Amino acid sequence: MSDTLGFVRFNTGEISALMSGRIDTEEYGGACRILQNFIPSVQGPVSRRGGTRFVSAVKNSNKKARLYAFQFSVTQAYLLEFGDKSVRFFNHGRAVAKNGVPYEIETPYAESDLDGLYFSQSGDVVFIAHKNFPLKTLTRYSETDWRLADFTMIDGPYLPVNAGNISITPSAVSGSMTLTASAALFKATDVGRQVRLMHANKPDVQWGCATIAEYVSPTVVKAVGTDGYPFLAASATKFWRLGVFSQTTGYANAVTFFEQRLVLGKGNGVYGSKVGQYEVFSPTAVDASVTAEYGYGCELSSDQINDICWLSSGRALAIGTVGADFTLTATGGDSSLPLNVKVQRHSTFGSEAVQPVKVSHATLFVQHYGRKVRAFQYDSNSDDYVARDVTTLAAHMTFGGIKEMTLQQEPVPVVWCLLKNGKLAGLTYEAEESVSAWHTFQTENGIVESIAALPTANGEKDELYLIVRRVINGQTVRYIEVMETGLPEDAQDSKEAFFVDCGASYHGDKASVISGLEYLEGQTVAVLADGAVQNEKTVKDGKIALDTAASVVHVGLPFASVLQTMPLSNGVEGEAAKKRVVAVLVRLYKSIGFEIGIEKAGERQSFRQTNDVMGKAPALFTGDKKVAYSGGWGNGVSVRIEQKQPLPLTILGVFPAVAASKI
Repeated sequence: MSDTLGFVRFNTGEISALMSGRIDTEEYGGACRILQNFIPSVQGPVSRRGGTRFVSAVKNSNKKARLYAFQFSVTQAYLLEFGDKSVRFFNHGRAVAKNGVPYEIETPYAESDLDGLYFSQSGDVVFIAHKNFPLKTLTRYSETDWRLADFTMIDGPYLPVNAGNISITPSAVSGSMTLTASAALFKATDVGRQVRLMHANKPDVQWGCATIAEYVSPTVVKAVGTDGYPFLAASATKFWRLGVFSQTTGYANAVTFFEQRLVLGKGNGVYGSKVGQYEVFSPTAVDASVTAEYGYGCELSSDQINDICWLSSGRALAIGTVGADFTLTATGGDSSLPLNVKVQRHSTFGSEAVQPVKVSHATLFVQHYGRKVRAFQYDSNSDDYVARDVTTLAAHMTFGGIKEMTLQQEPVPVVWCLLKNGKLAGLTYEAEESVSAWHTFQTENGIVESIAALPTANGEKDELYLIVRRVINGQTVRYIEVMETGLPEDAQDSKEAFFVDCGASYHGDKASVISGLEYLEGQTVAVLADGAVQNEKTVKDGKIALDTAASVVHVGLPFASVLQTMPLSNGVEGEAAKKRVVAVLVRLYKSIGFEIGIEKAGERQSFRQTNDVMGKAPALFTGDKKVAYSGGWGNGVSVRIEQKQPLPLTILGVFPAVAASKI
């Protein structure tokens, strides 16, 4: 008995082996057992991922670095390389240089601090939060003029008003002064901390503030009054508040913008600035009156007191903590009324300290312990916020835990998840089409350490940048690389196909020797010359010699793309039958070459026609390719397709002819 089965879509992606028995589910029909170095589209086909192009070595290959995507607009974007106490800048793959040398500025962040950085951008200004450093801003004034500075906050945010008996006496109402406490209150680490005092002189009430400039003793500090916020009197008062942020208490570890406010997260507290005034956090006017425009501070009430991991703006402010997920909404009605801040808990999944990504209406965040990705969004059916697990079918994909995420929106919407073990997993995600398809990125001799996505110079698509740690010529190096499209959308041949990693290209007169490959010294590289595959070469003295001279050459590390279907099934009633794949029809689009068969025994398929000119690349193939398949009998047989050559492969469907015999 022989049947023809069909895999007409692959937009469920790679799923766990634990799902091998769930032939009853709709997802099974679009799933793969292995989907390596392929990217599934929302529509269903899969295309081989593009190769990565070498951009630059990091500043110091002996230390880790981290990437950040600075995006002013769809056409103005920079890649920032944060290293050990420095940051460098790249403009669409080109290192920004000043006076002939790479432009860089100093930062206080050591290598060990980089994973704790949290970014949020407004125009030309990036706000950088870290629990061990005061909030900072990185501002672009020009391509070669970037400035990092402490962000000065005015009048807040503050801890709650003192409820004890300790009083503070200022020596003056403004300018330089001494603040004296009636009991031990201050610490040497309070320098830079704000202090707010209220004095009453009936009928007047007035709040003023100052910043501690020097520690003298546990009861005495020197301070400087804040311009425009003088004290009413130089007398003792028990109505005082200390600033939330200081070396004593720590600093904000999360930052975002919500309803025209700068919002900071620290511990289990959320602090919002005045509307339209990011630097001002005054909780009241100096006369203690309150209107909706003033700043706010609130602690998240829950069964447990857990630190905030992330903040994300939407119709409400989404807040992820280690133990629960919340939303914050702020309403004030008429601007003359006080602001009403409402915090609601929606789940107890908890989060990791990984900056989330916003995809359409959902915030994708990493659940506590780092293994699950959840989509947090409002659900109209339940009139509540839900956090749907998008790793249910593929829990194995995140083994090791996620440390970074970034969104590549075009040409295929992919959320890239960098794992702590250096592996990279992709999630093709389109909630409106119910598509959540996982796939893996693997590169020869490479560990990925950081990722970021940026639009191209023409704004037509996004590019994924990576820091990859490799061993080249016996030395550990760290390279910045960018993943290319692979095959241009309008390509009519394979000349510009780019399917090598850490690669480079040559365009010019016909050449027999390709140089400039010192960064791949001693490596075995794949070569595509004028669209034709040449024998692999070993880089020596930064050069390779071609088999045949060519004018368009792409050189880099080879990588394999693998698609293996789930075990074939024609229904529950047929599961007991032994099966064997006897032939396969593969439906292709703009492809050249592949291997098909069981692992390590696949047969390479020829795409060369009898009328093709020898020595020239065969034409891109679109259509059906019917091939024989060598495989044995079994209950869990599947179809495996590989592409190891630097050539394109897009699979629209796989239709195996299966022989079955009940035993």
